[in-house]
Amino acid sequence: MGQRILIVGGGLTGLALAAGLRNRNVDPVVVEQAPVITEAGWGIGLSDRHLAALDQLGITDRERSWTGFMPDRHMMFDGTTGLLDSLRLTTAMLFPRADLQRSLYEPVADLVRTGVRPSVVTDAGDHVDVEFDDGTRERFDAVIGADGINSWTRRHVLGGPDATYTGCAIVRFHVANPDATLRTTALTIGDQGVLGYFLMDGGAKYHGIVALPGDEDNRRELGVAELADLFPDVTGPLVALKEAMRSDPASYYANIYQAVVDVWTRNRVAVMGDAAHAMSPLLAQGTGVGFEDAAMLAELLTTPDLPVPIALASYERLRKPGAQQIQRAAYEVTRGIGNRSAPTDLFPDFITQDAPV
Repeated sequence: MGQRILIVGGGLTGLALAAGLRNRNVDPVVVEQAPVITEAGWGIGLSDRHLAALDQLGITDRERSWTGFMPDRHMMFDGTTGLLDSLRLTTAMLFPRADLQRSLYEPVADLVRTGVRPSVVTDAGDHVDVEFDDGTRERFDAVIGADGINSWTRRHVLGGPDATYTGCAIVRFHVANPDATLRTTALTIGDQGVLGYFLMDGGAKYHGIVALPGDEDNRRELGVAELADLFPDVTGPLVALKEAMRSDPASYYANIYQAVVDVWTRNRVAVMGDAAHAMSPLLAQGTGVGFEDAAMLAELLTTPDLPVPIALASYERLRKPGAQQIQRAAYEVTRGIGNRSAPTDLFPDFITQDAPV
């Protein structure tokens, strides 16, 4: 098979695929439309199976730069009674997103071209011709769209859908944790939505979230201190979080969208990560599932005597059912928040266990 592969998008999953291919002696070309590879410093949750995908990609040197925090337990409270509804001892590890971006970028930086994107992709059957927006033209054996929720590859090459609103928004914020001994993460579901947190920087910082069901941009005008007032009856470790929110830290508001994609591949073109299955972040699965995509693609694209069209079609057949199952679960959680369901009715157990291939 040919060895010339184009990855469209220099985000986490595109860089992970580039590393996986390089570790198999194939150096892809990565194009990123942004002029500089950078990332906001919010959080990424990775469970054991996501870390196993990184191992499969050959991204194993994570001790120094991948500064994750693993809590001892995760507590979920009923917002009506204040009682504990679930106690889970199997949790995900949380990493600062900016740290992951930097750690994935540095080993493959020489493969990345910034400030450029495809403008025309023509699948000629036995190769793919690509014209870039800087006027250059190149020929590739495969094109992989890792270009995110608003993927140009998905929409303009594969004829896929735009992303759609899920009925919920999310606010993220960072605030200091006053209890250095705390190793418990928690959330509650109340009348107004979800309040919860993870821990970062060795437990020194809350990564707080507020999920707000309703129309797009609902309660966007509220600061973090005002959002705390939406949850008057919190109990347990959430009491300290709510008190910390009184400092009104900076926050990031986003409407939650998803992209349900029927066609992931066509001959020598494929999409992966958010381009293939952008999902609600409320199960903290999106990036990890993208790493699993990357592991499968790296394996199949470098398997001897496996033609690219067969490799990509096999990738879709193997990866799509499990990824879409998790996407549906994330959507159901997001929609269920508006109905004030108990946490155990919403959050599935399988997300921290082995997922379908």
